[in-house]
Order: sequence, then structure tokens, then C-alpha cells
Amino acid sequence: MAKLQLKGLRKQFAPNVIPVKDINIDVEDGEFLTLLGPSGCGKSTLLRLIAGLDEPTKGRVLIGDKDITSTAPGDRNIAMVFQSYALYPHMTVFENIATSLKLRKTPADEIKRRVNDVAQKLELGHLLDRKPGPMSGGQRQRVALARSLVRSPEVFLLDEPLSNLDALLREQVRAELKQLFNSQQKPVVYVTHDQTEAMTLSSKVAILYDGYLQQLDAPHEIYTHPANKFVAGFVGSPQMNLPTLKCEGNYAILGEFKIPLPDFPTMPKQIVMGIRPEDVRLARPETSEATIKGKVILVEDLGKEKLLICQVENSDKNIRALVPYDRTWDELVTLELPAQQIHWFDVETGDRLLRY
Repeated sequence: MAKLQLKGLRKQFAPNVIPVKDINIDVEDGEFLTLLGPSGCGKSTLLRLIAGLDEPTKGRVLIGDKDITSTAPGDRNIAMVFQSYALYPHMTVFENIATSLKLRKTPADEIKRRVNDVAQKLELGHLLDRKPGPMSGGQRQRVALARSLVRSPEVFLLDEPLSNLDALLREQVRAELKQLFNSQQKPVVYVTHDQTEAMTLSSKVAILYDGYLQQLDAPHEIYTHPANKFVAGFVGSPQMNLPTLKCEGNYAILGEFKIPLPDFPTMPKQIVMGIRPEDVRLARPETSEATIKGKVILVEDLGKEKLLICQVENSDKNIRALVPYDRTWDELVTLELPAQQIHWFDVETGDRLLRY
């Protein structure tokens, strides 16, 4: 059992090209860490630094108490699954899975036992004599996973392994991955830009942007307590409402409507209000929450719900609200903004200020 530690990792390719900036992360045994962020945020570079495919400009990579920063990739006892399956087309499934064991001169009986064991776990037993060419994408992805599992590595690295699968198959393989790695009890680092994968698979999520670690937390905490405006806007679909509002006294002003502010030590002149569309409700007659009025300018049908895009009365700002499919409304609506669901962010830094 081994903990993965990243200490002050930085990678600089040129004076103004720094995809990874001083990252500190620990991944315990059995933890599933997902690196999540937009394209170019540094997540794949960070994975390559862990694997040893790139050398850090500074910082260290440790497995357990062993510093492996300068260790060659093949000597790190790390298994990596890539976006492309990278299977040998001229080899059978058995031979593909057994490749790493043969290179380590593992005895033939041991190879057979370990390959059959992992093939059974991934339901590949009936395919061991076949070659990858005619197999489905999901089957080939399982073979790539089996090839990494059979080595019994100390750490698993996965670089967007589901991105080549269609939506239905991705959902199926995602569920299988969660069960599989729960049983392994090894550190797992998984790279994706898919929020659903990150939220459903992970015990921890690291949000990256512009090379910096924005937030490291459990999926639910990231969703309910985003550390800054970027995280709030990046995580969640439909995206959080994030209008910038003027402040007057103890209120944020949205059109002609006043939204009560918490008791900040220093009252800002402007503030970013964050509230998720699912937390915006069509107002009830007895409500005690802050309300705004607006005109419904667009409706998006999402199946069991509808997304209303409302232009706030006497304002150029829009607020989105998710409502049940069977709810009815007029062109002019009154919306509740529950105080407990509002986040407040600093206009300059984007940092979260307070939440009721």
C-alpha cells in the first residue's frame, strides 16, 4: 500500500509557458482523484509528470516514502491507461494483457493465472483468443484496463479513457470502473474534462485552471461550496447564474430589486452573486425569500425539467431557473432567490466571500 504525494510540482516549457504551477496534492490508498478542468489547464501535463514521461522543473513526486522524481517511467510501478487503447493489433487479447508480465520475465504459469484472473473480473474470458481489430470500443477499453491491472501497480493513472466511447457505453464502463477501483484500494489519478465522470467516480476532485489548483475537495463540497467564481461557473450544468451587481448599503441591486447581503467586514461596491438554476424557484405567495421579476425570453426543454431564461425587469441581466416539466408560468414571472443557496464572490479576485 502506498500514498502518492505531489510536492510543489511545477513544469515550465518556456518563460511564458507554465502548464503546471506549484501543485501540492496527496492521494491516499483507495482514493480516486480526478483532475478536472478545461482544455489547456495542465491536467494531462500533471499526469505525465507523475508517470515520469515529463521531468518537473521543480518539485517532487513520491510513492509512499520513496522519492521517484528522477526514476525512469518503467521503474515507477505505475500503470497508465491512455485515451487511445494502444493495443497491439497482431496480438490476441491474452498476449496484449500479458505483455508487461513477459517483459518482466514473469513465469509462464504466473502469467496465465494473473491474466485469467483479471480477464474474469473484466468479463474478457471468452475473448482471450481473439485479436482487438473486430472488437467493440468497450471491449478494447476493457483490454487496455486489464493490461494495467495485471501488473498490480502501486498507482493507477488514467488519461480520459472513456472519451472515445459513445454516451451509453461510457455510462456503462464508468459504473464498471467505479466498482473495479473500489476493490483495488490503490491511489487512482484520473484525467477528464467531463464533469459527470468527475463527480460520479471520484472520492476527491482537483479543479485546475491556468496551471493552478483552484480547489481540492470531495465532489459534493465542490458543488455546494465552490472556492471561487471559476469553480462555481465550471462545475454544474446548467451553469450557475453569476451576475455582477452593484451594492447599496446591505443590499446587492439586481434591476430594481434588492438582494440582502451577509454582514461582510467591509461592504464592497460591487459583488458577484452566484445561484444555481435548480435553486431558483417560481415564487410562492407565502415566500419570505428575496424575489425578482422578469420576462421569460427562452425556454429549453431538458426532458423532466425546463430551463427558463428570464430577463430581469428593468435590467440587462438574465437569470436562469430550472422548473419541473409540468409547471406552468406566464410570460412575466416572479422568481425566489433562497438566501441559503446564494454564493457571494469578490469581483476582483473571484474568491468566495461568504455563504449564508
